[in-house]
Amino acid sequence: REYLARRGLSPEAQARWEIGFAPEARQGLFGHLTGAGVPADLVVEAGLAARPESGGTPYDRFRGRIIFPIRDARGRAIALGGRALDPGARAKYLNSPETPLFDKGRTLYNIGPARAAVGQGAPLIVAEGYMDVIALGEAGFGGAVAPLGTAITETQLALLWRLSPEPIIALDGDNTGLRAAYRLIDLALPRLQAGNSLRFALMPSGQDPDDVIRAGGAAAMAKLVEAARPMSALL
Repeated sequence: REYLARRGLSPEAQARWEIGFAPEARQGLFGHLTGAGVPADLVVEAGLAARPESGGTPYDRFRGRIIFPIRDARGRAIALGGRALDPGARAKYLNSPETPLFDKGRTLYNIGPARAAVGQGAPLIVAEGYMDVIALGEAGFGGAVAPLGTAITETQLALLWRLSPEPIIALDGDNTGLRAAYRLIDLALPRLQAGNSLRFALMPSGQDPDDVIRAGGAAAMAKLVEAARPMSALL
């Protein structure tokens, strides 16, 4: 709770985004679900638990992590994302593995609410992670989405263009952000059609949308979105 409060998330915002917590217990969720009659194989197949290589009882995939539900365009929960609270954790962010329900290269975080917001005139903003999308959503930018731990794929790009002819890609203005922009331009160029393009909103170096909003509020972010550069200018 202290971590989320430090990140500027009120209890109301936590409820809106359905943010939860996976305790450190090795088999907390597995024991709960199997105790409620869910077959062990199904818990593993859903990506909620993993089997040890040595065999034995499956263990919870998410432990000691803040949990973000990942929903499909129809609002159905299909996966989870977790942020480690332990600074020494091997992976800061962890997503569900690929399952019959979840193909991370074919969906986007917050796709359903963003589609509705874009339909009402909001700009489609593509950020890098959950916390950026949440910060944007809380600041009034309802059309925010993020890829799920991977660079944007061809399928995700097609999905973005179905929502908006000119999505705005919000990237850190440092070298890493620019490299990501160039990779996306390489992906987009052969697939451009009349009316489809991309614009790039470059954040100040070392900042992401969450930082921009916390430092300067929604107005600072709106200024960067309005100043987003067309793909041709970045090229």
